[in-house]
Amino acid sequence: MLLDIIIPQYKEDEKIIKTLLDSINEQIGVDFSNVKITIVNDCSDVLLSRDFLNSYANLNIDYIINDSNTGPGLARQKGIDNTNSEYIMFCDSDDKLYDNKALLIITDFISKNEPNYLVTNIALEYNDKILIKKGRKTFPWMHGKVFKRAFLLDNGIRFHPKIRHLEDSYFTTSVLGTINPDDICYLDFTTYLWRNNETSLTRKKGKYHYTIETFDDFYHSPIYTYEFLVKKNSYLKFSYLISSIFGIYIILNSNLFDEDGLEEKKNYYINLLKEYAYKKKNIFVIYGKEKVKILYDQELSELCERNHLLKIHNGLAYFYKEYLKLEY
Repeated sequence: MLLDIIIPQYKEDEKIIKTLLDSINEQIGVDFSNVKITIVNDCSDVLLSRDFLNSYANLNIDYIINDSNTGPGLARQKGIDNTNSEYIMFCDSDDKLYDNKALLIITDFISKNEPNYLVTNIALEYNDKILIKKGRKTFPWMHGKVFKRAFLLDNGIRFHPKIRHLEDSYFTTSVLGTINPDDICYLDFTTYLWRNNETSLTRKKGKYHYTIETFDDFYHSPIYTYEFLVKKNSYLKFSYLISSIFGIYIILNSNLFDEDGLEEKKNYYINLLKEYAYKKKNIFVIYGKEKVKILYDQELSELCERNHLLKIHNGLAYFYKEYLKLEY
């Protein structure tokens, strides 16, 4: 089998996931004998019926039901562990393939080029408008990306068992930190549509409330990722750690935590970050102030671009003094 499309499912019913399966079933020019669909029900009582799945006669669908709720990352890992396909890609059950030639383009490319990691363009749906986003090799989302299974297995790249949120960032950064940058393939074709489903886990309460509610993963996921990069002696390890610390620092010092009742939570994570950053201060010294400033400015601009509410009260000099006990 050439390609397995792995889909985690929790509360998405047949009506929701039908849009995704229809978009796969309607692909043209594809040899479906080389494509498998693995749907992993993450211990949900919302079950897909056998009649529904059998209605897609063209598709080879494997439906796996977890015994316990593990979160989307480990649900995807269950799919990886239960496939023998050469390549895997991930789709969220409330999204869809963007173009009816997407699978033809992807399968043709991976058959001819045998990449370890393929990045394509994705489309984002906002307020009934579609924005095409060029595939960024360093972007942590896993949408529109294809992974060689042997590469993942050979390098011990798996979803982290302790991360239920930001699991995609951990996984894709582990890939980026392991692969030779020259071996990353980019295909200038839009394959995936990220749909603005207001009932999804990330979007139903607003993504900034979601960030607050899941901040423990937001804090720990980069640390787990850094530990993996250190284990692999990755060229990314120092720059990733510094950027991640700044990302957490910027969020904590924004007005995101200014709502009533969040001061204790904010102070708790500020103290955690101060302790962790101080332990790693030699990395900031070794990396050099100019390089550190570039990473700080980059993280600041990217976070502010995503959230216009972010207003940073403290700058880089304050960070050096209060977190690292160093003069900037």
